[in-house]
Amino acid sequence: MAQNSSQLTVAQYQALIAGIPKYAGNATFMVASQTFTAAQAVTFLQTLHDTSAATAAAKAAWKQSLASDEAAEAQNGSLAREIRDTIAIMFSNAASTLQGFGMAPRKKPTPLTTAARAAANAKAAATREARGTKGAAQKAAITGNVTGVTITPVVTPTAGASTAPTPAAAASPPAASVTAPPAAPAAEGPTPAAPPVPAPVASNGVAAASSTAAHS
Repeated sequence: MAQNSSQLTVAQYQALIAGIPKYAGNATFMVASQTFTAAQAVTFLQTLHDTSAATAAAKAAWKQSLASDEAAEAQNGSLAREIRDTIAIMFSNAASTLQGFGMAPRKKPTPLTTAARAAANAKAAATREARGTKGAAQKAAITGNVTGVTITPVVTPTAGASTAPTPAAAASPPAASVTAPPAAPAAEGPTPAAPPVPAPVASNGVAAASSTAAHS
């Protein structure tokens, strides 16, 4: 049973019992429509103190007894259970004798009928099929396969080797665009010859000799 949170402790009862005669021996206490003289209050408190002290002592003894029992069970409890199991086997066919040891005979399982056994086997097979359960031989028959294996070598750089990436070559500038000058227009016909220069005429109307020789 849980202890009331307002319940006084044994030490508190002892303090009241010792304090009332010393400091309030002539006092009268009006509590819950009841009147207590100092002596009556001490007697009343002493009764509660005694029951509370007895409970505390019993609780402490129970805790100590529980700890001792748990230790004994941990050390020798398995031996006691084995002795009991041995007796149950010795007198498994003698129900009255087992009752003398406080044991009831074990009930033998009722064998299944042929129909019930067939139904159980069919249900077990259906369950295995639904769950995809496989035995050891069925699991061993399942293997994987591959079509090819690609091996990629991993080269570890030597100590001190530069790990900086090689800069990419500079891109060549685009070629300059060259535009050919426009072609001269073709001549539409033969260039006409220059007209002949007339020979100079002398003042007397006779042509110069050099000019005549040139034209002869």
